[in-house]
Amino acid sequence: MLILIRDPLVVLKSWLKSPLFCKTAARFCAALGLEEAALWLVERALREYPRRTDLNLRAGQLCFKLGRIERAVWHIKRLWSQSGSGGNIFHLESITSWPRLPKGLKDRGWILAAVGSYLLSCGEAGRALSYFNRALAAGLSHSTILNQKGLCLLSLEQVEGALKCFQEARATGGRDAGLLLNTALALNRLGRYAEALECYEKAQRLGADGADLLNNKGFSLFNLRRYGEAACCFELAQEMEPQNTTARANLAVAYVKLGRVDEALAILTALVEKDPEDGVLLNNLAVSLEAAGRRLEALALYKKAVALGGPESHTFFLNQAACLAGLERFDEALGIFEHLVKAVPEDRRLWSLKASILAELGRRREAADCYRRALGLTG
Repeated sequence: MLILIRDPLVVLKSWLKSPLFCKTAARFCAALGLEEAALWLVERALREYPRRTDLNLRAGQLCFKLGRIERAVWHIKRLWSQSGSGGNIFHLESITSWPRLPKGLKDRGWILAAVGSYLLSCGEAGRALSYFNRALAAGLSHSTILNQKGLCLLSLEQVEGALKCFQEARATGGRDAGLLLNTALALNRLGRYAEALECYEKAQRLGADGADLLNNKGFSLFNLRRYGEAACCFELAQEMEPQNTTARANLAVAYVKLGRVDEALAILTALVEKDPEDGVLLNNLAVSLEAAGRRLEALALYKKAVALGGPESHTFFLNQAACLAGLERFDEALGIFEHLVKAVPEDRRLWSLKASILAELGRRREAADCYRRALGLTG
């Protein structure tokens, strides 16, 4: 009787492609920080065993860690099809109710986080947030996840919550410059400019650089009334990115504060010529024209900025009223005040404006009451 003998080379090749070998070798590579090699091994095994849920899960985790979010989601889709759920990849309940996750809550957390990151990259911050919340609830307390959740909240204008997430991420070991920059951005939005500036400087000491960093740092310095230093930041940002209109516009505003009005006018006039429908640029050019004593020209620009609308239109309208007061057209200025105060009665700038107008009109007692309201005082 003939005895069949297996070719040892065939046996070896089969073993090298087996899930057990690939998973073991991938785990060893990942422990050494060789995630690329680990992913190659796992995906190689998947070519032979495409329906192995453990391999798809591991591939998805590695892709997420390497920042390949779309590829991570592709692997998660494979998990979906194999689970028999037939649900949409972005249907949250189909994830959290799936009973066949191979390795428990931590792995479910990574899946949720991967989908959340993908949604955030697509600009769907609200949906992404729900996934990050579930990932954290599943026990995946990781600085990357907290940072991503913070970015969602920042996009949704929930700035206090975003700041808390960034701070928690730093407390759990997140020490990279990017996390400091996100923290500083949230602090700037909350008006905590000194703390934001400290974060920007720490990020720079860690090697962070670039026009955006300098522009945002300049914003902090400007609001701390350190106009000369702010102008330096904006100038450096403009040198790095000559087409960065935000840095150029900010530089012009800093020049106004430094008394360099002609330079500010030159910058803003050029910017407005390129984008005549930008309300912020029109407003800033009007402010510069007022500083140059050209109030009638400024008034026309304020009116145009107000007509364009947008989130800053309240400020444009307020500046228009102040310009009218400067032209001694007090009745028109007070008319704007009455319109604005109905919408935002807590805006102290309105009461300061009215107080100055009433003082000019000799109505000192009424002016004093308005000054108290401008200072936040009552009674």
